[in-house]
Amino acid sequence: MELEHNKEIEKIRNSSQQKFVTTEEGTKISFRLWGDHGAFLLLLHGGYGSWLHWLKNIEELSKKFQLIIPDMPGFGESEALPELPNVDKYAQTLCSAMKELINEQKFNIVGFSFGSVIGSHMMKFAGDQVNRLTLVGYNRTGNMPFKRPQMRNWRAATTNEELYEAQRYNLSVMMIHKLEKIDNQAITIQTLNTRAGKVRSLDIVASHDLPTRLLDIIQPIDIIWGEFDVTLINGYDDAYQIMTSLIPKITCHKIKNSGHWIQFEEAGAFNQIIKKIYL
Repeated sequence: MELEHNKEIEKIRNSSQQKFVTTEEGTKISFRLWGDHGAFLLLLHGGYGSWLHWLKNIEELSKKFQLIIPDMPGFGESEALPELPNVDKYAQTLCSAMKELINEQKFNIVGFSFGSVIGSHMMKFAGDQVNRLTLVGYNRTGNMPFKRPQMRNWRAATTNEELYEAQRYNLSVMMIHKLEKIDNQAITIQTLNTRAGKVRSLDIVASHDLPTRLLDIIQPIDIIWGEFDVTLINGYDDAYQIMTSLIPKITCHKIKNSGHWIQFEEAGAFNQIIKKIYL
């Protein structure tokens, strides 16, 4: 199950330049870089994710942008921080790592789900080094709690078939709206990501102060949502109304007939929106 689509994963992985940044605590963070011209886009993955959350976007977007995609601390190939950080400490750590990578050069943040929370908090510490913020699958609207569907325990699987079905089910209730898009590649990515997770993203973002944190941001903010994103408590229309009333200058983009992991489910439409925003 995991090997069938690894050729594409290996192709994209091998086309990257990998750099490790060591934090002041000695934690190694993996960054992968693609593209040699255009604006810098820092792409932040979702919970229990890695750079693989952006697999279907890298080839196209790296033609126009310089992509910087970390495995954030505690995920993928990156080590976990010595102690579980609050969200501000986590954001500060990534801001410091970006200075190691590109010095004072300006960049933009595109954060998916968990990454949208981290990216929003990074804005406090990065200052005017960040030009623009894009939130993908952002679900911290209003004062409502994050909506998390009941998931199956994939760790309890005793066979490859049970693991496959558990991961497929979890993708169907949380990440992807159209069942036909839950293919072997999606399940492979989900399996690799969840196995590599060393911390719980929900524990980190428990200390967030969103969406009020967004009120302090002077740079342009975009939100990209899937029409049927199940993590939105009362659906897209309600989330749109809340965010546009809170931040009138915000720009919202809806990708029809899609769910939470929109950059995978509808990669073409997603890539076009990113190019429209940043070109």
